[in-house]
Amino acid sequence: MPDRLSDLSRAFDEWAQNYDESVRQGCGVLEGHAQSLARAAKLLPVEPGQKILDVGVGTGAFGDLFAQRGASVTGADISPRMLELAGSRHPQWRLLQGHFLALPLEDASMDAAVSAFAFHHLETAEWSPALREVFRVLRGDTFLLVDILFADTAGKDAARRHLAERWEEENYPVFPDLARSADQVGLSAAFTQLSSLHGAVLFGRAGQR
Repeated sequence: MPDRLSDLSRAFDEWAQNYDESVRQGCGVLEGHAQSLARAAKLLPVEPGQKILDVGVGTGAFGDLFAQRGASVTGADISPRMLELAGSRHPQWRLLQGHFLALPLEDASMDAAVSAFAFHHLETAEWSPALREVFRVLRGDTFLLVDILFADTAGKDAARRHLAERWEEENYPVFPDLARSADQVGLSAAFTQLSSLHGAVLFGRAGQR
């Protein structure tokens, strides 16, 4: 694993025990976290028994919204400690150590994929390879991404001004850049604004949405 990703794994191992409390408090860019997850989950129809992959599963909050609707959840995360916590809360799930650039799953083995608040840890040059890797493991044609994500740079600048000192600078995407990355690997992309800080993108194979 590259040094940057090893560092990220260690950071999330350290954060794991307090992660749920941090997101419940909804400070800074995570303000409205639970509400954004609930709104986003409605964008993906799920049938009982469908196999859903949650990339960056964390402690399982997003995946659980689909499990409650009858989905069979497989979670991948870069942090072993996050996976331990997810496993203690969701013992019926299949949980694997992996990340956007290396998913330990067979080709065309999942019906759909989701991810919440993990994609911004990638560098921009990694977006297209990450999307290609996610779609490698899908037999379906939908990947639902939720993140600190903006319709355009004006929206991102407004959020930065609003949060002021509570803003934490990371590689938060704007939709036009994500759409270009999707197009490079033959995918379509559709944006939904969830809040002033959060957005969702539904990716699909071009021509199939």
